[in-house]
Amino acid sequence: MQQAHLGTLSGVRNAPRDATVGGSTGAARAQAVRSWRRRAREARILAGMDDRLELVHTQAVTPLGVVPSRARSLQRVRRGAYVDAAAHGDATPEARYLARIRAVALARPGIVMALESAAILHGLPIGLEPAYVFSTGDPSMSGARAGVRSSHLPIPPEHVAEVDGIRCSSVAWTLADLGRRRGPLEAVPAMDAALRDRFATSDDVEHALAAQSTRGRARARWSNAFANAGAESVGESRSRVAIALLGFPAPELQVVVRTTIGEVRADFGWRLDDGLLVGEFDGLVKYGTLAAAAGRSGTDALVAEKRREDALRRVARVCRWTWDDVLHPARLRAILLAAGLPHRDAVLPPGVRWRA
Repeated sequence: MQQAHLGTLSGVRNAPRDATVGGSTGAARAQAVRSWRRRAREARILAGMDDRLELVHTQAVTPLGVVPSRARSLQRVRRGAYVDAAAHGDATPEARYLARIRAVALARPGIVMALESAAILHGLPIGLEPAYVFSTGDPSMSGARAGVRSSHLPIPPEHVAEVDGIRCSSVAWTLADLGRRRGPLEAVPAMDAALRDRFATSDDVEHALAAQSTRGRARARWSNAFANAGAESVGESRSRVAIALLGFPAPELQVVVRTTIGEVRADFGWRLDDGLLVGEFDGLVKYGTLAAAAGRSGTDALVAEKRREDALRRVARVCRWTWDDVLHPARLRAILLAAGLPHRDAVLPPGVRWRA
């Protein structure tokens, strides 16, 4: 991306001042010259970015003759803050959300990020991109304004951290807060990741929870007790929660199965009276992407996965599901029932309303 921008800038610099388009003259020529000069200014800005989602502020580029709101190469993330439009279009939801957080932090120095905003700063998964940036601890700010939802609730100084120059709630405080104010489907993935990466322990979360409001505390304690470092992705974490809320028995995680091609690891496993049932969450990541990391072709990766599943099916029953099934739990229930997994009436965690 950087090379493309630099090349564009070089070409614009070499264009003659009386450049024409298709031999046009007069007003059309003047418009053409203005157009490539505008592109030159935009390209100069983009070429100076070290980070593809580095923020560009209106006050910094206006003196260069660029009006960000009219620049096709820039994407607005917040009033007065822009990023490279091409980079924004290619970015993950987490990266786009982080750009919004950084824009808010620059506009409001000293703000303390909370909930999903703090989670993403700590490198914890958040699932879908939230509609708001969240903050806490400022008695003068409460409610939603300009894309920021603020809470006036105090936060102890020992639970205020700083990540990349941005203040936010500590990992433990963030997890406890998510557990209280969000459902298990949203809170557990972050808790699983924090345990897996040793960012915090369940005791850390419990201690932070004891210092917070009692509202939602029972729900948070359920999520904290349910968290498991064995889940390796958001999809696996949300699958675990959905399986529990649907009334199915908890699976073993990262089950090692002996097959004719050696030991194979599966996402989930249930050892039933009539044999082993294996569950696989398919995040629908393209095989070409997975293969690239291993230096193989997409076809090779697909063949290897087919060989792996065939080996599993020779020694166990296998059921698979996708993101769509997790997001529509009735489908996941049908898949698990069809695979022969025992079912009982679900007992929902305190304060959780959920329908399959």
